[in-house]
Amino acid sequence: MFKQLIPIVIALAIAVVGGIYSAERITREFAGFGALEYGAWVSHPQTGTPDADPYAKAHAARTGEIALGSAEGLVFIAAHDDGGEAINAACDYIIKGKTPAARAWTLRIADKDLMPIFAQNGVVSSLHSGNTLRNAKGDFEITISKTITDGNWLPQTGSGERRFILSLYDTSVASTTGVSEIKMPAIQKIGCNDE
Repeated sequence: MFKQLIPIVIALAIAVVGGIYSAERITREFAGFGALEYGAWVSHPQTGTPDADPYAKAHAARTGEIALGSAEGLVFIAAHDDGGEAINAACDYIIKGKTPAARAWTLRIADKDLMPIFAQNGVVSSLHSGNTLRNAKGDFEITISKTITDGNWLPQTGSGERRFILSLYDTSVASTTGVSEIKMPAIQKIGCNDE
């Protein structure tokens, strides 16, 4: 009798451990279906709405994210640059171009778990549409590096993978009209520091 219980206990243990692992991994790495992708920028417009799929709801619950409602805006996250390489704190980047039409926007840096990275000593740790310098055409260029630069600059601190989070407030990007016309800012790596 005991010999018959051993395979059952082993099978149950494998099922429980496998279930916990797969649930943890899927809620950490998959933010749901229906993603909008524009270059390196990805958004999930259904998050924060009653139409959100179960994966999007589980991801938001795990991260503690309070999603914007569909009438409030849209959040885009970039995990890699336009060259397809993962964004890393050891590297410097330039984000340039224009954002889609929006009443306001913010750009901040987060770790791979989307926890905000805060700068030290009172240095600004995010930029927004009201404090960003632009050229005559309305384009901006934001440098993200450990070294202070003139113009628009965000500090790159710490180490490890990073995410750039661009929040557009009061925008029509999520609507089905004009989706192919959307242009997002480019993300270019300009170099890395060997640490």
